[in-house]
Amino acid sequence: MISCKNLFLQSFLILSTAFAQGGETEVQGCVDPLAAIISTLGCVALKDVACASAGYNESFIKLHNSVEDTKWGGGSLQDTNTEIDSDGSFWSNTLSLMTFSFSYDYTANIGPNRASVRYVKDVSFTDGSNFGLPASAEYPWTSKFLQYEHALVTVDDDCKMILWDQYGDNEEQDVVNLASLLMFQELCNVGIVPSPMCTGFGIIVADPTPTPKTPKSPKTPKSPKTPKSSKRA
Repeated sequence: MISCKNLFLQSFLILSTAFAQGGETEVQGCVDPLAAIISTLGCVALKDVACASAGYNESFIKLHNSVEDTKWGGGSLQDTNTEIDSDGSFWSNTLSLMTFSFSYDYTANIGPNRASVRYVKDVSFTDGSNFGLPASAEYPWTSKFLQYEHALVTVDDDCKMILWDQYGDNEEQDVVNLASLLMFQELCNVGIVPSPMCTGFGIIVADPTPTPKTPKSPKTPKSPKTPKSSKRA
C-alpha cells in the first residue's frame, strides 16, 4: 500500500519539476477517481438508474477474490450475457429486486485512475409489492444481508469504472446470489419476467396450466349372474 507520506513526496517532486522547467503540468486521466466512484455508488443507493449506468465503462469487469464474477447478481455479468449498459437495463432490473446502501470506513486515491474503497454494503430485497404481488416477508422476499468488502477500483480517463477488483467473504456473496436467483425464479414462474430472459439465466419456467388428465373410460357393468335352478325333492 502506498503511504500518505510517499504520495505527498511523489506529488511534490512532480510539481517541483514542472515549475523548474517554467511550464505548467497538465493532469492526465481522471482527476479524482475516488470522488467519481463514490458519486456513482451514491446513484446506486438512490436507485437513480441513469446516473448509476453513466458511471460504468461499457467494458466493465468485476473480480471477487481475483475471480471474475459470473454468478447471477454480480457486478460484471458479461459471462451471463448481461452488461452494465448505458440504456439502464442492468440497473433497472437489479434495483427492482434489491436496495443497496454503503458505509465507508476507508477510502483513498492510490494512483493514476485508481482508488481504494473499503466498506460495508447493506443489501435489502423487495417484498414483491413493486411487482404487483402481495407483500411477503417469506424468504427470499424482504431478506437483508451485509457484505464486508474492500475494492481496488480502476476508472478510465473519463472517470468511468472499468475494473472493480474486490476482496471479501465468499459466503456473503453466495447468500445474496442465491436469494436473487430464487426470487428471479418466482418472478419467472408467475410470468412477470419474460420466458426468453428466464431461459437465458438457465431457469426452467414452471407451466402455470398443468396438462389435464385424460378421464378414465367408465367400467362396463357386469352382467347379473343367472340364478341356479333349485333341485327337486
